[in-house]
Amino acid sequence: MHVISFFLNIMKYRGYIKNFEVHDPHRVGRITVDLQGRVNDCRALTYRQDIKAKDIEKYKTLKLPIRQWGYVVISTPDGVLDHEEAIQRNVGGQVLGYFH
Repeated sequence: MHVISFFLNIMKYRGYIKNFEVHDPHRVGRITVDLQGRVNDCRALTYRQDIKAKDIEKYKTLKLPIRQWGYVVISTPDGVLDHEEAIQRNVGGQVLGYFH
C-alpha cells in the first residue's frame, strides 16, 4: 500500500491527479483518486526491473510516447522518484511503472 501511495504522490506532484485518499491503510484498504483528466495511460510493472542511472533516459524513450510527456517511476535508495529526479541525483533502482 505504501508503494502505491508513493506512486500516487508523484502523479499528484506532477499534476496528473488532483488528490487521493487511502482508506484503512493497515488492512487491505482501498484508495480513492480524484482524476485531473490528464492521465492517458498508467502502468505498474508486475516485476521490478533493475535500471542503472545511465540507462534511465533510454528506458524512458522506449516506454513513453513523446519525449517531454509522462514519467517513469523508480524505487531508488533515495526513495521513490520519477525519472527526472533520479537522473538529477544520478541514482538507479527498480522501475515500478510509468504514466503519461
